[in-house]
This record gives sequence, structure tokens and C-alpha cells, in this order.
Amino acid sequence: MMAFLGDFTEPFILAVAIWPFASAVLTLPVLAMLYHRENRIRLTSVAVSYGCVLYLLALGCFTLYPLPQDAAAYCATHHLTPQLDPLRFIGDIRTDGVTALLQIGMNIVFFVPLGFILGRFLRAGLARTALMGFAVSLLIETAQLTGIFHLYPCSYRLFDVDDLIWNTLGALLGYAVAALANHALPRRDIDEGIVTEPGFVRRCVAFCIDCVITGIISVPCTAIVYLVGIQFTGFRPLTFAMGVPMFLICLAVTELWIPWVRGGRTLGAGFVRMSVETRPRRGARRAVFYLVRFAVLCLAVCWMTGNGGGVLGVVLLGLGVFWLVEYRMPYDFI
Repeated sequence: MMAFLGDFTEPFILAVAIWPFASAVLTLPVLAMLYHRENRIRLTSVAVSYGCVLYLLALGCFTLYPLPQDAAAYCATHHLTPQLDPLRFIGDIRTDGVTALLQIGMNIVFFVPLGFILGRFLRAGLARTALMGFAVSLLIETAQLTGIFHLYPCSYRLFDVDDLIWNTLGALLGYAVAALANHALPRRDIDEGIVTEPGFVRRCVAFCIDCVITGIISVPCTAIVYLVGIQFTGFRPLTFAMGVPMFLICLAVTELWIPWVRGGRTLGAGFVRMSVETRPRRGARRAVFYLVRFAVLCLAVCWMTGNGGGVLGVVLLGLGVFWLVEYRMPYDFI
């Protein structure tokens, strides 16, 4: 048994090694989802979220790693075909005994956390949990069948229909545990209200989401303008020289026009349940508020893209100090 469990040591070490880097990359999505789901950030929720990241990494490493060293030699001597008999496990138990039982048990245990996460934290129902458990298992089995979608030249692990059954059963057991936990420790109701005095982190998350959306919009817009310019003028401007102005134009749409017509909610702000308007404003006062706020955001974008000098850095540093003192930005006083 210890030898069987020892096979999982190296994949787990790999998952733990990758975890900090994956967590850093996923920080923005994690914070955005927590604000969207719970309308606040709690330490326990953050810990659970990053624990889920580690679990998914471990699940991937346990099921797909390690790869055989000599790919050519392995593929020449191994020709794995899918195992599609759902009752094959009975014969495996008869021939392999405890080893087969341990394999079945691990297939179930690996997916119990997934079912618990779906039932407890993502509030999924029984049918959705079963479907997600089956889908994740099918994705893993397909990756094994195709050599991680042809990154490896041949199938190096067996596609087994029994694994689909046991994995889905594990997800359902996890859902049952989540149901018991929900009964013993009821989840708090989510505050559906819009936050009008958001904190600095929530503002940054909303702005980052808006920047991602703006970037997605600005790339095709830049390409269209570039191609039209070549077609009608024959002039070939530098794509980068066009990219920043086009990004700022698209930023004006996402940070001026959209919140103006949506009561202070940009697309990012709406996702994290906040409004950029910290108090009711009308007429010229509202227009000045948006223009000053947009100017500050443009300074931040120019500084982050390297188009601003040290002066912009000093200005942004000053705004940061102002926030630490007043817990709001200067344009919030307009």
C-alpha cells in the first residue's frame, strides 16, 4: 500500500511547486469572483479559493504526470486502446486484489473535493454536480487518451470507462458531504446591493477587468484602422503608435460612456457589485467628476505602458498617499 501511495508523491510535489505561480496569475480572477459571488473579501474565502487552485493542480498532476522519458521508444512498444467495458473492474479486483481496490478508492477520493466545492462554495445542485464531475473526468480521460491533446506523441495512460463512473461517484459523495455541511453550517446570504463607497482593492479589480475588456476591443479596432489607412492613404503607421491612442479611445467608451448610461457601473464595476459614483451627482458636476476620473485613469494607463515619465509616477504615488489618508480619491470629493 505504501508503494502504491508513493506513486503520488512526485506529482504532488510538482503541484505544490507550481501552486505559487498559478496563484499569482489567478489572483485577479479569484478576487473578481469573490466580489461577484459574496460582495466582499473574507480571509476564509481567499484561503478556500487558493486551496481550490492547489486541488485542481494536484488533480491534473496526479492524473497526467509523469510522462514516459523516451517518447519514441515508449510509443513504439506501447499501444494502449480505450477500455470501454464498465464491468471490467470486477475482473481487475479478482486478479489484482487490493491494488485494484486501492485504484478504485483513489479514483473516488480524488473527486470528492470537487463535489464538495461545487455543492458548498459554488452552490451547484445535484444534477449540475454530477454533470461537472463527469465532464472533468471525461476531460482527464481524453487528455490521457490523446497524450495531453497530442503534446505527447501517443497515449501513455489508459482511457478507462470505469474511471468515469468512479470519478462521478466521488463528485456525488462530495456533494453529499457539502449538503451535510450546508445543513450544519448554513451559508450566509449574499448582499445583492451595489457598493457606492468601494475600497481600493475592489476599485483596482474593477479597473483591471475594464482594462482587459478595453484591450480586447481595441485590438480589432486598431487592426481595422490600420488596414483602412493603408487602403486609402498608402501610409503604413507603426502599429504600436496607433495602439495606445486607440486603447485610450476605447477606454473612454468603457470608463466614460458605459458608466454614464449605467448609473456609475462600468462592466468591471458591475461584475464586482460596485459603482464608481460615490455620491449622487447631476449635470455639470457629474460631467466634471467623470472627466477628472478619466484623466487619472489615463495617467495610470500611460505610466503602466511605459509612455509616462517620472512625473506621472510621482503623481500616482501622491494619489496613493492621498488614498491612505482619506480612503478615497480626490475626484470623489467633486
